[in-house]
Amino acid sequence: MGTLSTSRSQASAAAAPPGLQRQSTVSERADWRLVILVVATLVIWGGFHAWTGVFISPRNLSNLAVQATITALMAAGLTWLLVAREIDLSVGSLLAFCGVLCMQLMQKAGLDPISTILLVILVGIAIGLFQGGIRVMLGIPSFIITLAGFSWLRGLAYVTSGAETLSGAGDLFYEIGNGEFPAWTSLVILLALTAFYLYSWLRTFTGFFGAPRRAVRPVNIAVLCLALAAAALSLWVFAWTQGIPYALSLLLVIVFCMEFAARNTRFGRYVYAIGGNPVSAKRAGIKVDGMILALFGLMGALSALAAIIQTSRLDAGPPGVGLFVNMSAISAAIIGGTSLFGGEGRVVGAVLGALLMASITNGLSLAGVDTFYQMIITGALLIIAVTADHAAQKKAK
Repeated sequence: MGTLSTSRSQASAAAAPPGLQRQSTVSERADWRLVILVVATLVIWGGFHAWTGVFISPRNLSNLAVQATITALMAAGLTWLLVAREIDLSVGSLLAFCGVLCMQLMQKAGLDPISTILLVILVGIAIGLFQGGIRVMLGIPSFIITLAGFSWLRGLAYVTSGAETLSGAGDLFYEIGNGEFPAWTSLVILLALTAFYLYSWLRTFTGFFGAPRRAVRPVNIAVLCLALAAAALSLWVFAWTQGIPYALSLLLVIVFCMEFAARNTRFGRYVYAIGGNPVSAKRAGIKVDGMILALFGLMGALSALAAIIQTSRLDAGPPGVGLFVNMSAISAAIIGGTSLFGGEGRVVGAVLGALLMASITNGLSLAGVDTFYQMIITGALLIIAVTADHAAQKKAK
């Protein structure tokens, strides 16, 4: 019986389509990359805590989560753009303009915070669609279009603000970037998320609840262990000492929706199909231009949300903010496993990359390291990530 089962397994493996085998290999490689990224982040945390003595504390980790949220929101949108072989270099300037617009609408136009938020998000979408429309209609590379956006949007931020920084938006708006759920509410949320993850894992790899069973690989065990460790750390930080920040909860909802869309919807599959081969995707009936337009609109919306959180956190809208955030967001996406050559990348990886970038910045700041050295380290990380991505693509070919 054992020999017969082995023979059947070998026959099934041999009969598996090459495309399916390649997809499984790519998925496993991506999972291992995320595991390595998380482990590297934990090692960095340990190093900074030994250096500063205060890095691994509930208050600092909570602040770190909100800091990473701003970059992670833009890195999430950039991930899908990069997967589809596009890019947006204007996200930092759009962040500044939307932040200025927030304060102008509330301080000078007298709008309430809710109306301001909705209007700013619509403006972000409109700007994204404008840049995407030029890309689609004129066929100009998105690199050139958004590089121009990097300039004119920054100039628009200074013109709109008159080169002055408005502050004091009120308590309701301030709570968006600085408020948090009560501890007991955070405890319920974290326990529910942990239970849902365990249910999904058991359903996928053990065949419980009537689901088809998948083989458990070492990477699946590693991901499970890290997820449970993250749950325990989150309970310590966000339940027993303080609550989950509103900004972080917004990021988690967006990441969940984007990951679900990538795996289970036609839109998500089309994004990866375009990145794999745009010509073949168009021949298959996918409306490539419409998809690119939608991705730029989504990028504008996420940049506007990041601007709202940033402005709320600072309680001000300086026109010079976010000067290097586009580099941080692109670095986060690439460090998280997104390929510059299209077709490969995950939003959750970009979020982990943003956490790594924010951890380095936060740790160096706590240690009193000058900002200029932080910029050098950020640039070095980008070079390392791009080099690793290039080597991985070359090896895959």
